[in-house]
Amino acid sequence: MKSRLLALLCGVALLLGCQRTSEPPAPAREVVAFKHYFSFGGAYAGTVDTIAKRFDDANTRYRLQVLPVEHETFKRQIRSELAEHRPADLYSYWAGARVASILDQLQPIDDVLPQAEMNKLFGPPIVKSASVYDGRVYFLPIAQHYVAFIYNKKVFSALGLQPPKTWPELVSLAKRLKANGVTPFALGSKARWPAQFWFDYLLLRTAPLEYRQRLMDGRASFDDPEVRRVFDLWRELLQTGLFNAKPNELEFDSGAGLMVRRGEAAMTLMGTWLTGFYESPEVNWHEGEDFGFFPFPQIDPSIAPVALGPIDGLVLPREAKHPNGAKAVMRQFALAGSQVEISRAMGALAPNLLVLDRHYSPSKQVLRDEIARNHAWAFNYDLATPPERAEIGLNLFAAFVDAPEQATALLKQTAAQMAKLPPSAPKTPH
Repeated sequence: MKSRLLALLCGVALLLGCQRTSEPPAPAREVVAFKHYFSFGGAYAGTVDTIAKRFDDANTRYRLQVLPVEHETFKRQIRSELAEHRPADLYSYWAGARVASILDQLQPIDDVLPQAEMNKLFGPPIVKSASVYDGRVYFLPIAQHYVAFIYNKKVFSALGLQPPKTWPELVSLAKRLKANGVTPFALGSKARWPAQFWFDYLLLRTAPLEYRQRLMDGRASFDDPEVRRVFDLWRELLQTGLFNAKPNELEFDSGAGLMVRRGEAAMTLMGTWLTGFYESPEVNWHEGEDFGFFPFPQIDPSIAPVALGPIDGLVLPREAKHPNGAKAVMRQFALAGSQVEISRAMGALAPNLLVLDRHYSPSKQVLRDEIARNHAWAFNYDLATPPERAEIGLNLFAAFVDAPEQATALLKQTAAQMAKLPPSAPKTPH
């Protein structure tokens, strides 16, 4: 009897002990699916994953699932997923016409990031051009790229050349480089889009920004005198032999970029993202020491200077399953610390104004000052015009680079193709 009582008491004690030490399982965290087109290499590989881990460590309610997608595949995938009502919770995207083209499938984010707060973080010009559509905030900027000439400093130094400030100076410098056996301008337009920067800057330096917007929206024609003047200037450079041969057979980085790296070419007109390629262990070329930047020079002094480049950011689908979690992720990416990491990985500038100059190289600080001096910010052609128009324009640039003597016919053909599309009212200033 005593032994049975002792066994019973031990069993009760054991049961009570288990009840005291056991804890209810932690509730499962909501998984926020984030699809993006960023691919960082070298020392900055895994940057988005690092930010995601920091977010996960700080949250008990949400977990961020990072889903990278190849750049060109992403362009098609986001549109198909939105149209088929099976979106991810969060996407990276390009500000401008790309966001405007899917606006009815997005939800505004100004309940978590009001425009007044956005203005403090990023400045009214960027917020106005990149974030606000139809009076609401839809886009969180996370990386700001600037398109400029990237040049081989040793090639310039060997010939005693300085970055030009005007169009005549640029043409004169290019002819001197050619006379010394160096290709002045490297262009790798195999993917079509790298050629657009020449069109963009030539137009922005010779016509008002307002005219460019009318052209992007289909309210002006590619057969206008303003556009013909652009192609006259561009054609002169091509036909004078100031570009490399067969640009449409080269990639922008491993083709044109390496021509500049090797000193075969002096410069290339490209975005700051090329920095990441140059400073990779494989290429081992260093900003400030080996290569530098200078802005596209002035052509018409009466035209106010405009900076050019894409702005990457985040958008929230209207049918996202976890919108609150996605907004919490946006908050993480808006932080200055996150944007410093992204800017380093992409070779870009951080839109967040709280990022201090000490986080940038001296040459990037110069670019930041240059951007501040500009009249406005414009997105490159394929991000400033609706996708169906962008395709026609990109085809034009590629065809022109192959056959500049056909400029007149190509512009008339492009104008006729554009005229078949209905004009679109701009949802962003530029």
